Amino acid sequence: MSRETRLRVAEAKSRDAGRGKARIDDETMRALNVMAGDIIEIKGKRTTAAVAWPAYQDDQNKGVIRIDGLIRKNAGVAINEYVTLAPAAVKEAQTVQLAPVDMRLNVDTDFVNFVKSRLVETPLV
Repeated sequence: MSRETRLRVAEAKSRDAGRGKARIDDETMRALNVMAGDIIEIKGKRTTAAVAWPAYQDDQNKGVIRIDGLIRKNAGVAINEYVTLAPAAVKEAQTVQLAPVDMRLNVDTDFVNFVKSRLVETPLV
């Protein structure tokens, strides 16, 4: 049986931006039965994923989730809106195919290796 909880969105601190982290308090981690490093599902207008990470001490028991702009955009939410969290059903990707939307790219081995290094251990939906 999967558990869910609802939290108010707050802005990620600059040190967490771009890292795919969702900072949630200890009580929420226990309620969801997740530990630091586990992947969680974040549902706003859309569903996305992030890595659960402990909240900062001053955020404990405040009912907030700190996520960066990319995660907010992917979930279709803004600061002070609410999201629903649940443990994610995770499958390891065998391949990931990326396609540029508005431009042509010259892709060489260095570029491929750079992108791979940025995506390793990153939750994707």
